[in-house]
Amino acid sequence: MFNRPERAGRQEAKNHSFTTKCAPKLNVTARLACNVPAEGITGVADVTIMKNEVLPVSGVLTGARKAEVITDLREGLFRAIALFVAAFFVYRGVYHLIVDPARLNLLLLTISETLTFVWLLLARRPLVRDWNPFTVFIALTAGFGSGAISLEPGVAIIPLYVAAPLQFLALWVVIWGKMSLGRSFAILPANRGVVTDGAYRFVRHPIYAGYLMGHILYLLSSFSIYNFTVYAIITLFQVHRILREEAILARTEEYREYLGRVRYRLFPGIF
Repeated sequence: MFNRPERAGRQEAKNHSFTTKCAPKLNVTARLACNVPAEGITGVADVTIMKNEVLPVSGVLTGARKAEVITDLREGLFRAIALFVAAFFVYRGVYHLIVDPARLNLLLLTISETLTFVWLLLARRPLVRDWNPFTVFIALTAGFGSGAISLEPGVAIIPLYVAAPLQFLALWVVIWGKMSLGRSFAILPANRGVVTDGAYRFVRHPIYAGYLMGHILYLLSSFSIYNFTVYAIITLFQVHRILREEAILARTEEYREYLGRVRYRLFPGIF
């Protein structure tokens, strides 16, 4: 028979022997459970785990993480739809150009939509985006409504040799605006950062201004009542889109200061 001090001493020695043997094989959590100092930890921490204690299950999504995943899925789905619509229009344009390569107005319009496709691929994720269903509908119609226009030759109100050079200048306004914007390009009203230099020193929405000029010139060089109706709807929706974008960006102090410096949205002295 051992007395209590002797039994306690033997038990302590036994515990020390176990921890010494198991320590090298245990991770930080297990070392703490065995009263073994972990590397990088000063001292010994006593951790007691009750049998009925419920430990957190790894892999379970928190509320914030679920919201982030849903946002990512929604963003991915929207980009896929936008890219499909843009790609379809580019395909139609190329097809008609193969049939009639002399249509410079159609070539320039196709290049403009191809740039939209490329910039959608490169666009960064927005800080804030307007997912209101009505705004989504308006933005998609304004951004890709041109895909609904007829590409068949129409009535030339102005000759192609006049319209094409001006349409080329409109395309360069679009390119300049997109280069100034960089990866902050968006279809839906969103905040991907405030851009105030480059083409944005003169008007607040140079890309939309270039689109509008290009649409008008294409329409005048290939007029039809159907295309006029489509472009009229696109233009009205584009104005709504502009106002929604400005409402989102105006939440930042930097953009409010920008509004004071650059007064006009599309054309200096007009709008």
